[in-house]
Amino acid sequence: MKAACLLLCLGATAYAQAPEGMIRVPAGEFMMGMDAGDGDERPAHLVDLKAYYIGRHEVTNAEYARCLDAVGRTVPVVYDPDTTWPDLVGEAPNHPVVGVTWKDAVAYAEWRGARLPTEAEWEKAARGTDGRLYPWGNATPDRGDAEPRLCNIWSSRDTKDGHVGRVASHLADISPYGARDMGGNVSEWVSDRYSETYYHHSPTQNPPGAEHGSWRVVRGGSWATDSDEALTVNRRGQYPRSAASFIGFRLAKDAE
Repeated sequence: MKAACLLLCLGATAYAQAPEGMIRVPAGEFMMGMDAGDGDERPAHLVDLKAYYIGRHEVTNAEYARCLDAVGRTVPVVYDPDTTWPDLVGEAPNHPVVGVTWKDAVAYAEWRGARLPTEAEWEKAARGTDGRLYPWGNATPDRGDAEPRLCNIWSSRDTKDGHVGRVASHLADISPYGARDMGGNVSEWVSDRYSETYYHHSPTQNPPGAEHGSWRVVRGGSWATDSDEALTVNRRGQYPRSAASFIGFRLAKDAE
């Protein structure tokens, strides 16, 4: 009896422990999309997902730099003419990596024994099960001149261009499960192909994304986008070979 109890306790401990840098999102239903949203965000529909792990934050420059030789990818595009990739890694190791294509992101994820999250997994991790508009709740991220923004996004009150920030530097930008920067800082590649009408016929259980389409889905707002992009339901397509200064990615894994 004692041995059986010990095995049960050990099993429960292993089950609850997420891989390093990841958080566990439990299995179950959530409401995906929004009837009042853009055309590609409609209709709102229940989706049932199996349990999974998702990165607590986006992959950083330092993390990505460690895999370049191993996976044989080219270095990310650096948009500052006065900075090189090695300098960027040294000066901003904890900033999310940008300037990577969708295939670069997939290659890194595979090297880490992980994958990109599906679009549905990303939205559940950002939104939770209470239908919130933003990862932190329903308060708009740009609250006026007297208040700091709740996430790193562009605003009409900015007097100069924004920039990528260190991961988790906006303390309010945290999801119900503890994922950081899903509202702003950088937008993120996910695994799905993009289809504007996918929600009209997508599976209700573990939807994998559209079967056809040349574009991939990007989720979340960024330093270069406004508050509309920070909505948890917002989705858009991006050419997978593009390497933008405002798009990064985070990892996901199946839960055992």
